[in-house]
Amino acid sequence: MLDIKLYYNDKIFDAHTHIIGEELIGLFVKAAEKFNITRTLAIIHDHSDLIYAKQHYPNRFVFAKYFSGAMVLTANPDDVVREVNILREQGYSAAKTHFAPFWIHRISEVPDEHQIDCTRFDYFFNAVGDIDVPIIIHVSDPDTYYATRYTDKCLYGTKEQHIQQFSRRLERNPDLRVQAAHFAAQPEIHRLDNLAKMLKQHKNLYIDTSSARWMARELGKDSKKAREFFIKFEDRILFATDCVTRTSEVNYYEGRYFTLRTLLETDIENYPLPFEDQDTAAIGGTFINGLNLPESVLEKIYWNNGAKLYQLE
Repeated sequence: MLDIKLYYNDKIFDAHTHIIGEELIGLFVKAAEKFNITRTLAIIHDHSDLIYAKQHYPNRFVFAKYFSGAMVLTANPDDVVREVNILREQGYSAAKTHFAPFWIHRISEVPDEHQIDCTRFDYFFNAVGDIDVPIIIHVSDPDTYYATRYTDKCLYGTKEQHIQQFSRRLERNPDLRVQAAHFAAQPEIHRLDNLAKMLKQHKNLYIDTSSARWMARELGKDSKKAREFFIKFEDRILFATDCVTRTSEVNYYEGRYFTLRTLLETDIENYPLPFEDQDTAAIGGTFINGLNLPESVLEKIYWNNGAKLYQLE
C-alpha cells in the first residue's frame, strides 16, 4: 500500500462506522488518523460504548443509535418511540436501521408486511422525523449476494423490489433526512442511472461510500461513468467505510481507508485490493481502478457534505 501517493491533505469525516466494544477503539482511531480521518460517525449497539468513547475521545465521534429492523417490527411501538425521543439527550446525533434481506431470519415469525415501505413502520420513521435527526438506512445488499445468498425470491424478494420499497418510503417521509448506506445499495454500474433518478426525485436523500470492497469492485468497472456520477452529485455523497471495531488486525482498518481514498483520489488501474473480497476470490480478486476526482469534489465528499448533515464544527 505504500507505493501509492494520496494527495488530499485536508481533514476527512468518515460517516459510517460501527463501535462494538471498548477495547479496540484506540487502535481504530490511530489507524484512521493515518489517513486524515479527524471525525467519525460511530453506530452504537450498546450505550456503554458511547459513554466510553465520549470520555476517552472527546470531540472525535458523532454517534448514531442503532434500531434493528426486527426490533422496529416486533417491539412495542410506544417503547420504540420512547427510545427515539430520548436519542438526543443520550448523546446521539442520528438513528440507524437495517433492512437487508437477511434480517427476517432474526425473528421467529415474519409478518406478511415487513418491507420498509409498509405502513406499520410509519410510526418509527415519523418519530425520527419529528426530532429532526438524520437516519442511516441499509437498504439492500450487493448484486453478488442475490446471485448466491438470496436466490429464493419467494423468501427474500428481489433487489429491484427492495429498491422500489425504499423509494416509496422516501416518498412517504419527504422531510426525513436520509443517508442511504452503501450508495443506496446501487454502486453497480448498471444501477447508477436509477440511483441518479432517485437523487433527483428525493432531495432529502444522501448516499455514502461505505464498504470499500463493494465500492472498489463495482465503481471501478467503468471509472469514467462513476467519475461523472460523483461530480454530478458531489453535494449528496459522503465518504464512509463501514469499519467495525471487531479485530486487532490494523490492516483491516488501514486497508479500507487506503482502498477508498485510492479509488477516489487516483487514476490507478488494476491495483489489487489489499484484502480479500470473498465475492471475487474465485475469479481472481477485486482490483482498484481510480476515479481521479477533482480536489473540489473531494472536499465536499470528504468533509463538507457530512459537516452540513451532522452540523460538524
